[in-house]
Amino acid sequence: MAARALIAALLAVQLAGCQLPADTRHARYQLSLGNTEQARKQLKGLAEAGDPAAQIEYAKLIAADQGSDPAEAMVWYRRAWEQQDYRAGPASLRLYKRYQGSLAFGEARARELLRPLRPRETEQDLSLALDIAVLYPQALTAQQWQQWLALYRRSCVQECYFGTYAGRYAQIRGDIEEAAAWYQQELHDDPRAVEYLQDMFWQAGSPERFTEMVGDMEGDVSLDGAYCLRVATLIKANATTAEHDPTVMRWLQRAAEKGEPLALVEQLQYMLTWPAVYSFAEFSLAVEELQSLDNASALYFRAQGDLKAEWFELRPQRAERDLLMLVAGGMSRAYLPLAELYESGYLGEADMERAVRFYQLAAEAGLAQGDAALARLYSSGRGMARDPVKAFAHKEASKILLPRTARQESEESLPLPDGLMPAGQQAAARLIAKRQHWLEEQFHVASTL
Repeated sequence: MAARALIAALLAVQLAGCQLPADTRHARYQLSLGNTEQARKQLKGLAEAGDPAAQIEYAKLIAADQGSDPAEAMVWYRRAWEQQDYRAGPASLRLYKRYQGSLAFGEARARELLRPLRPRETEQDLSLALDIAVLYPQALTAQQWQQWLALYRRSCVQECYFGTYAGRYAQIRGDIEEAAAWYQQELHDDPRAVEYLQDMFWQAGSPERFTEMVGDMEGDVSLDGAYCLRVATLIKANATTAEHDPTVMRWLQRAAEKGEPLALVEQLQYMLTWPAVYSFAEFSLAVEELQSLDNASALYFRAQGDLKAEWFELRPQRAERDLLMLVAGGMSRAYLPLAELYESGYLGEADMERAVRFYQLAAEAGLAQGDAALARLYSSGRGMARDPVKAFAHKEASKILLPRTARQESEESLPLPDGLMPAGQQAAARLIAKRQHWLEEQFHVASTL
């Protein structure tokens, strides 16, 4: 944190000397200090005034919120795109691809976003087109891949990521070794190369190769905060849910020290995942630090810490008050801990009617854990009549809204007797269609891009 304070002091002196206006650059400066709330207000004002760069940055900030409404972010991406800021295209697709949504839907959107870029051969437009292509590689034909890679290689002068694009093309051709060689060239420069490498080795059944290659990067002091955060997230996704990996917290700490505002949030989330490893005192200090930067998020995490039985610091009344206030303020991700609180009985007796209602609200708000919880309750008969068919359906539906990095969970299915399987598959299909419709409706604004 000392490094962050030093950076803040130096930048504050520079700002005082040159009196920068409160524009997108100043909002980015606030983000670099971790002042998310202040940056959000500035970016929102600039976005509403019509600044396309601010519209993209504000949309990214909204999209970074777990449980946020993706439609709101997509509206701002669309407005930026309408002003021909084509950076909005890859950003909008990246948001959609966060979920286990329809591949066909994503590829169709990618083809639409590529249309205005296809006739262009400038370095920037080629880079944007390839940014879309690496997200949905099948949106391009093999001929287009080869043509655009050749054009990009000839035109790129600085910040070239040819290895990332070439590696992705090799990956979709099934040449893992060639792809790994290309990605390795970019590991210290482009965080997407780290992401695609992890995905490729996971799909190939050799995640240990990713761990080994990324381990060599830990001594690289040149990596910025956003890069360190991406690496931490991918290492966490690469491990099984039963494994604690201390390198995750080391990368998160590096990201925080380099001014990455989301690193502190990820640190708190990781502490909650491993309460036997991290103490309540450590967690509380991190919450206090976050409170000065983003009070709503700090209250959300404080409430979860208040409900962690492993820390023996239960404060259910305070947690309920905080969570109800956050729900009233529109924070849909607060549905889950609130449902868990009512199910736990920490307030006296378990209130299963409220628990089920908030789990349902969470599922309808796009949180996979809501469907997973309903699957568990229908399976056990707790709070509702036992129904293995509905349990199976909700478990299958949860996979649609899971982040794509939640690989182990997405592979699980609840067992169902053979005689009930046809009914379970039909119920699952209906619920899956409903969840996919919700997700695609949130992204319907992209159809005008």
